[in-house]
Amino acid sequence: MHLIGNILDEQLQDNGERNAGRVDGIVLELRDGRPPRVAYVEVSPITLLSRFSRRFARWYARRIDRKLDGRGVPFRIPWSRIERRGPGLRLDFDATSTPIYALENWLRQHIVRRVPGA
Repeated sequence: MHLIGNILDEQLQDNGERNAGRVDGIVLELRDGRPPRVAYVEVSPITLLSRFSRRFARWYARRIDRKLDGRGVPFRIPWSRIERRGPGLRLDFDATSTPIYALENWLRQHIVRRVPGA
């Protein structure tokens, strides 16, 4: 499997077939005398931003992400909870109960509801 080509930036869907973002990062587990294996995928603006600028990603984590859900770290999904399904990847859980939607929820509560006609 080509991780970068086949996994990175793939669309995720939860068990309710709702879009749950895209894979922003891949975390490998290093093992003595054995090949590395995929441990987690990360879904987070922090991870996405770090692909372009680590400094900006740290700023976002401290100033923005902590205010959204109190975490300030990327959300990791164990590889064992993901399966390839069609053109994307399928999660075996409901993503609405996770921080995946933190930014969207904040924008909906603070910005969209103030827009006339929205």
